Amino acid sequence: MSYILVLDVGTTNIKAFLIDKNAEIVSQAKRRQNYITNEEPGQVEQNPKEVWDLSRQVIEEVMRSKSLKAADINSLGLSTYRASFLFWDKNSGKTYSNINTWQDNRAAEYALKMTNKFGIKLIRAIGKAAYPLTKSVKMLTASMIKFDAAYASARTGYFLEKNPEIKKLIQFPNTSIVWGTIDSWILWNLTKGKIHATDYSNASATGLLDPFKLTWNPIVLKPFKIPKYILPELKETQGDIGTTDLFGGGKIPIKAIIADQQASLFGQCCFNYGDMKVTNGTGSFVDLNTGDKAYASKRRLYPLVAWVINGQPTYLLEGLSHNTGNIIDWIQSELGLFKDPAETEKLALSVNSTEGVYFLPTFTSGISFPYWSPAKGTLFGLTLNTKKEHIIRAVLEGICFRIKDIVDGIIKDTNIEIKRIKADGGVSRNKFVLQFLADILGMEVERSQNPETTALGAAFVAGLAMGFWKSKEELANKIRKVEKVFVPKITEEERRRKYECWGDIINRSLNYRNI
Repeated sequence: MSYILVLDVGTTNIKAFLIDKNAEIVSQAKRRQNYITNEEPGQVEQNPKEVWDLSRQVIEEVMRSKSLKAADINSLGLSTYRASFLFWDKNSGKTYSNINTWQDNRAAEYALKMTNKFGIKLIRAIGKAAYPLTKSVKMLTASMIKFDAAYASARTGYFLEKNPEIKKLIQFPNTSIVWGTIDSWILWNLTKGKIHATDYSNASATGLLDPFKLTWNPIVLKPFKIPKYILPELKETQGDIGTTDLFGGGKIPIKAIIADQQASLFGQCCFNYGDMKVTNGTGSFVDLNTGDKAYASKRRLYPLVAWVINGQPTYLLEGLSHNTGNIIDWIQSELGLFKDPAETEKLALSVNSTEGVYFLPTFTSGISFPYWSPAKGTLFGLTLNTKKEHIIRAVLEGICFRIKDIVDGIIKDTNIEIKRIKADGGVSRNKFVLQFLADILGMEVERSQNPETTALGAAFVAGLAMGFWKSKEELANKIRKVEKVFVPKITEEERRRKYECWGDIINRSLNYRNI
């Protein structure tokens, strides 16, 4: 028996999986990494040596669990969370920073300052002038260029401003100090320092890649004073990425590197133009496969690379609601309305409606696409008759309303027809959530049987490279299994009425001012 080995480095947990030809998980191991948050406000970092040590531990554990040798492993696929970065010495392995994660917000003011630089304003002006004439997606993207702390580009520039000694050291082309995303750090360690590279899906999430030319973007590198020569080599998502001989007494070929949301899209077999998935985890990520054409939204959604395979890029458009599972956790820990998040399904179904209660799930980053407002999380419509069940139901419905905002916004901005959406992530195990989502969207919502779709996507990419599976058609029609399809059960009139009420809630929230 041969297996695909997957290392899935998430923001919270690091997991390893052995996956067989039926796409079944035959062994898995998990470790939880720590955060570094206590040194200054807004800091969210991780220790790079700890992340690598835990990655190695989980791989060793799954290999031991089946007494496997390297020869038993068909290939290795690597998936990681996105938009992270760190600096290290490629010769000695000495680290010059922690892993700066996508949650780190210290660069917020700096990003705003850079957005308002004359050169960046000029690029926006040129894009705005050229787009009506050219209808070029590139010009549309240029017209909306804005730096944000969520992107590694702005956070790297901020880090260099705060660490002038490192900034000085990297000004020499022969420097051994390199910059990399978390996947490139893991790859460098897997290959014992032989390979410093990343793939296009991870690179596109940093804000440093030109998604149209598939090269590092000098327009972004220059204002942040990031030398191109310290960046990792750009590789295709699938291919001969390298080998590791750290496990099982032999060489294991590394055949896939892919960012987590892109991996989930692949794991859901969203291979075609118009395929869409939503991952309901800490937040809700809505991703649409736009095929070989890069799309941008006039309302500030930028094109991302889904994957590059055999020289052919596939693109996606992504909308994000930052607060989903973390709000459910907050209600449990701070309000004590239930003991286990699994109870929320039963509690929500125990009442027929919210009795006019609405909840806006915007705790950390305001309302994102398509509204872009700093509004805070809010409960509306409370009365003396309101029970905790009404509040819990309103929270779950609010999560679904925000997903509808994003799905409808993407459909409106792209004119791409969406017939069905595939759901995964921990919160998608909640039947009430997916049924209400189907109701409010007016489309079928499909839940995968395998909850680890990120790992599955990395396995699929690697396995296809090695003939473990023959084709995408085999994966979509024979290997991937659907647990349940949720079908809309309410009328179009009821759907319209509910969403109009939600629109009123949004309009009231947009007037929020932080006093």
